Formats: sequence, C-alpha cells, structure tokens
Amino acid sequence: MSKRFKTFISVFLTFITVVSVMPPGLVLHYNDEPGEISAPEEPGSPTLTPTDREPIVTPDPIPPNTGDIYDADPTPSPEPAPEPIITITVSAAGDVTVGGCPVNSSFNSYMRQFDLQDKDFSFFFRNVRDIFNEDDLSIVNFESTLTDATKRDDKRFTFRAPPEFSQVLRGSGINAVTLANNHSRDFGEVSYIDTQNNLEAEGIAFFGNDTNTILNIKGINIGMFGYSTWNYTDPSVFFDRVKDSIDDLRSRGADLVIAYFHWGKEGSYEPNSAQTRLGRFTIDSGADLVLGAHPHVIQGIEVYNGRNIVYSLANFSFGGNRWPPDYDSFIFRQTFTFENGILQESNETEIIPIRVSSISGENNYQPTPATGATAERILKEIQRLSNKLNS
Repeated sequence: MSKRFKTFISVFLTFITVVSVMPPGLVLHYNDEPGEISAPEEPGSPTLTPTDREPIVTPDPIPPNTGDIYDADPTPSPEPAPEPIITITVSAAGDVTVGGCPVNSSFNSYMRQFDLQDKDFSFFFRNVRDIFNEDDLSIVNFESTLTDATKRDDKRFTFRAPPEFSQVLRGSGINAVTLANNHSRDFGEVSYIDTQNNLEAEGIAFFGNDTNTILNIKGINIGMFGYSTWNYTDPSVFFDRVKDSIDDLRSRGADLVIAYFHWGKEGSYEPNSAQTRLGRFTIDSGADLVLGAHPHVIQGIEVYNGRNIVYSLANFSFGGNRWPPDYDSFIFRQTFTFENGILQESNETEIIPIRVSSISGENNYQPTPATGATAERILKEIQRLSNKLNS
C-alpha cells in the first residue's frame, strides 16, 4: 500500500469519527471571512472556534458599589437634546352629508352623481383631497348616518347612506369627524352605533356628545370634543359639560384642545348671542380653537383672547340639498407651534375659499376650491363678517 493511499485512509477515518460525535441539527457554514466556520447559537449546541482565533478573555466581574471598596465614577450621560419646534396644521370644514334623505330628491340625486362617476367613491373629495393631505389633521362635521337601518325618526329630514359609503372618506385626507349634530341618530340609536363602527373601519376618528377623543400627531396630543346646542337659547346648560370635557382631555395629556359645536340659526350669516356666549366660555375654560356648523352658510371668525372662534364653516359636501341657496364655503386652516412641548402664542391662519359644487346650477356634492373673482368675493365676505365680530 502506497504512502499516499495510507494518508488518505487516515484522513477519511478521522472525518468519519468527527461526524459521528457531532450534535444532531448542527449546520456548519462559512462566514464572510475566509477560513472561518461558525454555527447557529442554539441551546445545547457548542460554539465552534477556529484554532487560529485568539482566545476570548472574560474580564473580572465589577464588584458592587458599596461606597467604600469600589467608587469608580460612571461615564456621565449626555444632556438630552432639546425638543424640536413642532408645528401642527389643522384644517376644518363644514357639513358633510353622505347620501341624503330617502324620502326626497336629495338621496336619489346623490346616488345619481355616484352612478355618473362609475361608482367611484373618491369622486366627492377628489378636488380637496390634496389640501387635506397637506395638513396634519383635517376635521369635518359628519351630518349623516352610515347604516342599513330603515326606521327613520319622525322629522322632516333624515339622512343616511349604506354602510359601504364610508369609503367616500377613504383617502380623502379627513382624519376626524364630529358626530355632535341633529342628524347622527336619524335612524335611531342603532344608526349612531353603525356610523361609529363604519367610520372606525375606515380609520376615521370621531368625537362629540359623550365621546372626547385624543389623537397623537407628531408627538402632540390633540383633544377634540363637541356638542349639539342649536336648539338651546341659553348656552349655560352646556357650561358644565364643556368644562368637564376640557378637564377630561387635559387630564389625559391633551396638548391642544379643539371644540366643534353644532349651533346657531339656519340661514343666518351672523352668530347669535348663544353662540358667542358659549364660544367665549369655551375659550375661557381652556380650549385652543372653537369650530362651528349648522347654519349652512358662512359666518365670521372672532379672535377672542388670542384664540379663534369659527362660528360657521357652512356646507361642504352636503348631500342634503340638491339646490342649496348658497354655494359658498371655506376651509379654515390654522398652524399651531409647540416649542419644548409648550404651545406658543401665535395665530397663523389661512382661509381657502370653496364652492360646494364643481358644476354650476346644481349641487354635485364635490367641493372645489374657488378661483379668480369668486375666490376674492368669498374672502371679502368672510373678512366683512369677521370685522363685525372683532371691531
């Protein structure tokens, strides 16, 4: 037998011996460094170390700091970086009614527009979606129900849409809606619950009535609440509830508090005393912004103690009226600045004039930014109404 063959037999027998004692399941693989072999660190599996690797030296354990035998100074922790300046831009718009009243032409008109758009749910907010998507939080008054319930309340106008029409809000840029209005229970309590569930399924936050909601945006807690007060001439009946809502939101960590009221007289371009009393009380109680709806037309904006009271945001995508007497509306936008977590005293606002329809002569429920002379006219009217409140 040749010497070369004897060497081969010796190496082969050594390999067989190693394999026979290798723990089951151990898989060897090559690392990026040539010549190194490692194995997964599984319980019970050894760590294979190449013979040419330097031995691992385990340092002696550090004795406990008893104050007399060991007193090394730890490395001081770096000073925390100051919180950056954070801005939160909020957009607010008025009445949104998905669907309409099943016993008059508004429901059929809304569904006709939907059919004309090849049943595209995104049609209704297509022209304002980019505005809302630019902001951190966009809020509207959801004055409808999303339900299959058919037993309507005994009232002239009752608004509903099938549950799948919650998709109208999908991708619209709208983050939150108030349900504090006189139509959120048009088909009974079940319709109110259905609406909440269907909004939640689309990721739309809701607030109002007995629900105070907080959203955390960019590390800032934004609290929202609202009440429907339109049929009360004495707003003081809501003072305790308003105060309780603000206290509740603040106790839960709200850095910014927004109220949205359903109030005022339909068709009136000026707020009544009930609105002004409640709006100012809400600011005095700690709210940072007060919004309003229900009159279906524009009302002015009052600056009270450095805070804004937007008395009426008018209609927006309002399925309740095929031929509204006034097509003018607007988006109110305010940017809040926080420095080191503290809200700064500033009043950076913007008004975006809107027409509630993208066509003339009929409401197609597609709010669209106004342009040219129409935009200028709407802005001048808001300024005129606001000057009367701030004079």
